[in-house]
Amino acid sequence: MVVLVPPEVLARPPSREDGIDAETENQLRRFGAELIRRAGCLLKLPQFTVASAAMMFQRFYFRKSFAEFEVRSLATASLALASKLEEHPRKLQEVIQAFYRLQMRELKEEDGTPSYGGRPTPHLDVSQREFADVKTEVVRAERSILRELGFEVKLVLEHPHRYVLEFVDLLCSNLLCGRRMLAQKAWAYLNDSLGTSLCCSHQPDEIAAASLFLAARSLGLKLPSKPPWWEAVGTQKKDAEQIAQIILALYSKPAAEHIAIPRRKKDVPETPVGPATPFPATPAPMKSPSDEDDRPETEPVAAPVREDSLDQSRIAEMLEESRPGAEVPADVERASPPASPREGAGLDRQVAPESSRRDERKDRGRGRERDRRRTGHRDRGRSARGSSGTSSSASEKSRSRSAAKTRRSRRAAGKEGKEARGRDRRAKCSSSSDS
Repeated sequence: MVVLVPPEVLARPPSREDGIDAETENQLRRFGAELIRRAGCLLKLPQFTVASAAMMFQRFYFRKSFAEFEVRSLATASLALASKLEEHPRKLQEVIQAFYRLQMRELKEEDGTPSYGGRPTPHLDVSQREFADVKTEVVRAERSILRELGFEVKLVLEHPHRYVLEFVDLLCSNLLCGRRMLAQKAWAYLNDSLGTSLCCSHQPDEIAAASLFLAARSLGLKLPSKPPWWEAVGTQKKDAEQIAQIILALYSKPAAEHIAIPRRKKDVPETPVGPATPFPATPAPMKSPSDEDDRPETEPVAAPVREDSLDQSRIAEMLEESRPGAEVPADVERASPPASPREGAGLDRQVAPESSRRDERKDRGRGRERDRRRTGHRDRGRSARGSSGTSSSASEKSRSRSAAKTRRSRRAAGKEGKEARGRDRRAKCSSSSDS
């Protein structure tokens, strides 16, 4: 038993929301299933893998609309995913190339003749942008299939092909020559039923019983009546006849062709008009009457008067006083004007550079002293390393000389011993010959 699509979803699939009628949807379903079948033949995949891909294809479009996912992309993703589930994996690049070849086969000239009739179809260049776009769309569709089917794809992939051979052995055990033909015919009806949504509305054993019923009718074979064959396979006669009528209706329709469906536009949320925050401003705390009574009365503060604001009479008086030989009134005391801010700032600027120059000279002196110390340390370290290296090289040379001298003395001793042993042998030989 597999989980079927609810009746209300079967009556109104998601494609109705995008204005796709039932006839267009059925044609696209048949077109996608045919693409999967032909691509499975090109990729040399088993029939179970093709059936799994077609069943996932049919179920997915009861969850999403044809306006959201293009039929070719979803068919490619279904076959790629089914090859992994049925343990007959194919590379995604090979699956994309197979569907691209089928798409090129559909191209026609202006007079209606195929563009690639009688000659090989081109491959899709993997270095082009088109291949990258197709691959991205296929991967997106494959992830959507897994997500919409709840990642429990094997629970909904029970094939009716598994029941056909059992039913043939059960009902036609007395037939000898017609059993193989009956099984092949029923298998062919099951393959054609993948172009419909029967796998989403009926159990697989019911579809297998209906295909067996059609195969027996087409071959002129009589199925058992005692007990009735539908009871023997555990199904209802009306269900088998209803499924058989749906399968037979496929042969009265023309070959399915691709129909371009405009993609659904994503809903963009409207920008709200008004304040940026949806919450009203926090009101200020209200004052109590007691606060106003306790507040001390303050006199109004007058506006500050600028000291440098002089009237016209005062300006004229100052001009008279500035003339040479003019008498200064007794009530006017001459005072030296205060130093302007600019003059003070100039003095500061004169003092500040002198102190900064002294600090810079001190820093430079300290820096030179540090450099001299560092240079002295480096020179002493180099001399120490040089002396140690010289002593080590001298000791190595003396050791090599002593080793060479030892080797020479050993070779000389060995040579002398060899000559002595030769003289002894010759002396023995001469003594023996004399005796």
